[in-house]
Amino acid sequence: MQLKEIGEFGLIDRIKNIVDTSSTELLVGIGDDAAAFRSSKDHLTLVTTDVLIEGVHFDFDYFTFQQLGWRALAVNLSDIAAMGGRAKYAVFSLGLPEKIQVESIEEFYRGVKELGDKFQTAVIGGDTTQSPDRLFISVTVVGEVEKEKLTLRSGAQVGDAVFVTGTLGGAQAGLQILKSAMNKFPPRGGIKGGVSSTADLKRGVLIDKHLTPQPRINEARFLVENFPIHAMIDISDGLASEINHICQQSGVGVLLRAGDIPIDSATREAAAFFKERPLNYALRGGEDFELLFTASEEVANELQKKFREKFGFECVRIGTIKAPQDGVTLKTLDGKFIPILAKGYDHFGTE
Repeated sequence: MQLKEIGEFGLIDRIKNIVDTSSTELLVGIGDDAAAFRSSKDHLTLVTTDVLIEGVHFDFDYFTFQQLGWRALAVNLSDIAAMGGRAKYAVFSLGLPEKIQVESIEEFYRGVKELGDKFQTAVIGGDTTQSPDRLFISVTVVGEVEKEKLTLRSGAQVGDAVFVTGTLGGAQAGLQILKSAMNKFPPRGGIKGGVSSTADLKRGVLIDKHLTPQPRINEARFLVENFPIHAMIDISDGLASEINHICQQSGVGVLLRAGDIPIDSATREAAAFFKERPLNYALRGGEDFELLFTASEEVANELQKKFREKFGFECVRIGTIKAPQDGVTLKTLDGKFIPILAKGYDHFGTE
């Protein structure tokens, strides 16, 4: 059997069947954004890890080493945010080809430190080894969360309102701009020095969303400290994939409304330029690293108001959790009801 026949998540399920074990200290193992285990009377330790490989997850045609360091840490911090936690420590292991200069690695760690300082996350170790032809990055982040504030993918309840922070699809639009042969921006992140028009500024915002995503740790902490959040996940593989994860692990269905999914004007303009549907960017693009979560209908209005007052941008309600027999469904702009297939980014998929 080939990996493409079962995909990334099918492989994860098979690995879980082999290695998963019961422990009185382990609360969450394989299958959520991070593992969680008891470390004190009141707190849980969170652990998450990610791998980034040159030519698969990033390309030096448009990444600087500093941007790459930021991004490598950001994707892990986003996992900690999805659990309602704080990130404490990070460990980096690098596979380094001989062609890389020492100064470039220093630049990489400056990007790591820039983001780490923002969230009080310290690099405490790691490993380096030689790689034959490309840069390989493995990052592990350790965080913590109060037991009563831990949020999982499995807690959604029928009747819950479904929310997302920020806007969706921008990171995918930014990546398409970067990869386009029509991209007129200088390589290695040079647009900040030469914005010439409103259109350039909008493209620059989208590019930044891909190169230097903003982990929503502060937003997640605000939510879990002030409201009963039932389920949460970060949007790394696309809205369609992530809402299916919540529904599958919570044993529920959902109805999302296409007209309520937040897509900003810059993303819409990029989609029009590339002859794409903006909704496809939001549903399948991934790497927005926004939060997708559910909370009871009773707190929905206050939650949105307080969130806007605190952060200056919207937390948008996009749907309602339904009974499992109702399926995972999208109401389109023309009033049709269609299934939301779990199609986002899959490392081993055929699409």
